[in-house]
Amino acid sequence: MRKLFFLLLLAAATALGSQAVTIQNTAGQLSQLVTNTQITELTVTGTMDARDFLFITNELSELTSINLSQVSIIPVENGTMLYGTATTYPANEVPRTAFFGKKLTSVVLPANIESVGFAAFAGCYQLRSVTFPASLTRIGEYAFAGSALTNVTVPATVQVIGKGAFARCENLTSAAIDGTFIDNFIFLGDSQLSQVTLGPTVRNISKGMFNGCTALKSINIDPACTITRIDDEAFINSGLESIDLNTLGVGTIGEWALAQTKLTNIQLTNGMTVLGEGALAHNSLLENVTLPGMGHDNPNNPRRAPHRPHTLAEINDYTFAGDGMLNAGDLLRNGVTTIGNYAFYNVSADMDTMWLPSSVSYLGDMAMAGMTGMKNLVTDATEVPALGNDVWAGVDQPSVPLITPDNASAKLYKAADQWMNFFFEPQEDFIVGDVNGDGKVSIADVTALINYLLSGDDTSVNVNAADANQDGGVSIGDVTALINMLLSSSSSKSVSSIHDAIVNQTVSTNDKFILPAVTLKSGETRAIDVELDNAEHAYTALRCEIILPQGLELVNIKPLDRTTDHSFYSARNSVENNVYTIMGVDMNMQNFSGTEGKVMRLTLKAGDDFEGSNAEVKLVNVVLVTDHNESFLADDAVAKVNNHSGIEQITSDKEIDHVRYINVAGQESDKPFTGVNIMVTTYTDGTTTTAKVVK
Repeated sequence: MRKLFFLLLLAAATALGSQAVTIQNTAGQLSQLVTNTQITELTVTGTMDARDFLFITNELSELTSINLSQVSIIPVENGTMLYGTATTYPANEVPRTAFFGKKLTSVVLPANIESVGFAAFAGCYQLRSVTFPASLTRIGEYAFAGSALTNVTVPATVQVIGKGAFARCENLTSAAIDGTFIDNFIFLGDSQLSQVTLGPTVRNISKGMFNGCTALKSINIDPACTITRIDDEAFINSGLESIDLNTLGVGTIGEWALAQTKLTNIQLTNGMTVLGEGALAHNSLLENVTLPGMGHDNPNNPRRAPHRPHTLAEINDYTFAGDGMLNAGDLLRNGVTTIGNYAFYNVSADMDTMWLPSSVSYLGDMAMAGMTGMKNLVTDATEVPALGNDVWAGVDQPSVPLITPDNASAKLYKAADQWMNFFFEPQEDFIVGDVNGDGKVSIADVTALINYLLSGDDTSVNVNAADANQDGGVSIGDVTALINMLLSSSSSKSVSSIHDAIVNQTVSTNDKFILPAVTLKSGETRAIDVELDNAEHAYTALRCEIILPQGLELVNIKPLDRTTDHSFYSARNSVENNVYTIMGVDMNMQNFSGTEGKVMRLTLKAGDDFEGSNAEVKLVNVVLVTDHNESFLADDAVAKVNNHSGIEQITSDKEIDHVRYINVAGQESDKPFTGVNIMVTTYTDGTTTTAKVVK
């Protein structure tokens, strides 16, 4: 009996909790009029303000239905923060987050409602329908986000639809909207949305508007509607299969706006000026794209005779990246100047010819990488377009003929980095580094390479052999690579074997190096200035070996007056002790100035094991190269090395002011006489030293 009594009480309580309650309210009094907070249905008439909505928000947790059709919402401002930090709440607006997360299944808004506030019905995961009165002018940000709405019809009176207003409504299948301002992401992630109608006042498809709407295949657009923009990510990752832009007047398609869709064909609006980064990327079914301004006078040769002006100057980064089925062969037209990074990346469909218009001046990094279906590449540009890195990575360029406007331009393309790889030619036998093609690699090849880089004249060089670093192009980097190659080669050979090779490769000259005697003792560092007497020829480069006595080390090489524009390089020999290979070149192919005087300063350091008695410094295997790429072998130069006197120790670190030479007849000159000379060195502090020099 007691058990039956409790069951009757429970049934009565349940019936009481689920009853429909109607309240005639005066603004601010709802909390006093509703005595049962477990009610599920509520109808309110009269007036309400934000205080009444706050009561519903905080107390009516079981509410599933609310009818406010006969309510007038009046403003309230009393300095009290009700929702968040707001203290002012306008008339005719459902306050922000008023019904956030409620169990509502049905809502009837006030007949004179003007605004639905921020996230007012967000998270109402059972709310399947709502009717918007004609008085409504604004739907706030995220107003119905995450709700269970299945259909949405927004009246033309609504001027503003806020960001994410209907985002993540996973049951929403159809929507009809109008409004002069539609904010971003309003249908983001609505995966069941399949029918959309845009009214005549809509002016743009906003950022992320249909992002993730995978069921959306097309949209219905009112004939009176003019869409000027499709903003960033508008249709990304949607199910869009078709969209007719011809009559809309779209001037801009934003970044990734139509990426990852189901589009197979699209014709872009004539007069459009911006196609954003990745705008049509990763459309695996996209086969045909018509860019703006592509009518033609000559149907037999359409790409050469554009009828309407081409308004799109740039194919942006990633525009068609990943569109594996795209027929890109005749896509471009005159007027396109730039093809951005990865623009056609992995557009791998078979195409007989990929055509580049004469207006193209630049192709960016990886712009056409992975275009493995391309059988021919045709360019109408007579000036070779500049390139980013790895433009055709993954493409078998030697098997793809590059067709140029004429023979003159073909020569330019053949010499240009990356472009040259399209020209299939039988593999020739050559020695890497043998730039001048004389069958050997020497300092003369360095000057030949520099001269080619300065002049561009390839008639006397082997361009393939000039690619010393084997990176597919010829640049200043190959000069460094070739110098390193020569230094490395010399450093692994004996002085005599180097001499034997040089003798067979060069002719002799009476021009020569002059080495002054040097005095130093262990622990000291001294500079020795090398002079060049070159009355027979003018030279732009040199190479030699310096042989030092035991205990001496070459620590630096510095250009002097006659070689200020030259650079000097050295490498220590790994076969013979105390032998260094020295090379000097000028990247501007300038000759050593004058015919006599100093060309380089060698800084020598004496170790603890140095014994200066009767030691010698030698310059051997001296090869001098002219700016006409002629090589001459000069005689060895020898200088005596002796221990310091007391005076020499004092002057070893002083700065030289000037040097004069006195011959046996007592004549003086700032240059050495033929035969025996007394060299008088004057330092900046006024002191002098003397040494005997033989020329």
